[in-house]
Amino acid sequence: MNIHRSARSPRQNPLPFIILLLVCNVSSCRRPVPASVTVTFLGAWWLQPDELPSAGREFQEFTRKTGIAILDPPVPETLFSSLDPPAQLDLLRRVLEEGGPSPDVLGIDVIWPATLADDLIDLRPYFARELSLQDPELVSSYTVDGKVVAVPYHTHVGVLAYRTDLLRQYGYSHPPQTWDELESMAARIQAGERAKGRKDFWGYVWQGAATEGLTCNALEWQVAEGGGHIIEEDETISVDNPAAIRAWQRAAR
Repeated sequence: MNIHRSARSPRQNPLPFIILLLVCNVSSCRRPVPASVTVTFLGAWWLQPDELPSAGREFQEFTRKTGIAILDPPVPETLFSSLDPPAQLDLLRRVLEEGGPSPDVLGIDVIWPATLADDLIDLRPYFARELSLQDPELVSSYTVDGKVVAVPYHTHVGVLAYRTDLLRQYGYSHPPQTWDELESMAARIQAGERAKGRKDFWGYVWQGAATEGLTCNALEWQVAEGGGHIIEEDETISVDNPAAIRAWQRAAR
């Protein structure tokens, strides 16, 4: 059994990113507008090379349906490839705060809304229906002081990939439903397979390198155990609690 999730590393797949500063709502964007209307979009650095053609087609389809042209200014590859995410965020803050021409639509990381909120408009009036159909927990990630400053474009969700043949072989009629079940079932299957000579067999694997993927997995373990979110909404530090400790002890096993 192993965890399979969308890659978190920006060098493998684009991070979940969100669209900000939209200048029209969905209903009004369906109506043709004068061809002189142009929207500047800044966010292509999240895209991988093989995704650029499909993004270009999406831009063209949007323009065909709405009459709104999309200006996608090129971002020098050397500029963003040499900057880590904090430096990219700092650059975007300067772009928004300097008072000059700024993008109409901005693609950012899912963890940046609060940092950029002062320079972003409230999208709730424009996306009321769409937001009502979203998971409230998802929308809360983009809400700052009651203002929805972003909407999800790509949302990556972690899933558990498992071997149905091994589950049947070891007498299990269903995949694990809890971390306790996962731990006991994976340990039993691992011991059984290693006894057959597969000394390198692991019952449970995850993204263990020191990357964003490991952080995401670790937070999922912690939250699932009731260990909180490290820093809560009221800005209290909650991570030093028995449930979080229990999560790390399980991870160590």
